Amino acid sequence: MLTETALVKSRDGKRVELELQRGGACDQCELNKGCGTGALSRLIGRRPRPLVIDSEQDCEPGDQVVLELPESALVRASLLLYGLPLLGLLLGGLLAALLALAEWLVTVIALFGLFAGFKIAAKFTQRLEQAGQAPYIRAMRVNPGPDSGS
Repeated sequence: MLTETALVKSRDGKRVELELQRGGACDQCELNKGCGTGALSRLIGRRPRPLVIDSEQDCEPGDQVVLELPESALVRASLLLYGLPLLGLLLGGLLAALLALAEWLVTVIALFGLFAGFKIAAKFTQRLEQAGQAPYIRAMRVNPGPDSGS
């Protein structure tokens, strides 16, 4: 199981918006100045991305939670999100090339296959969520509030 810590940003019924608390591995590595991953991280920046999940847990904004995700779900999602668009690109380009179409048309059809692969992957991803292959809250640490330490 893969685990990650997150902070509850808001709650609306069963929908919980979380902000992942990522610790940057590149900040702790001694090679971060010359590493391509570190350079890419500095270029893109560290913008937090919200994650919205359904949960029956009674959590409030400010609470810290531990999310869990089965490894099999990560593998399936990776294959869907990377494999299907790539397959669409290759099949679209191959089909257009076999039909001996103009080169610019081969490129257009290959790109259409790529975008079709993304659309199909999005549909399958929704099915994975419905099949229980989405992250879920395993543990919760309630926010003690500003007055509890005095």
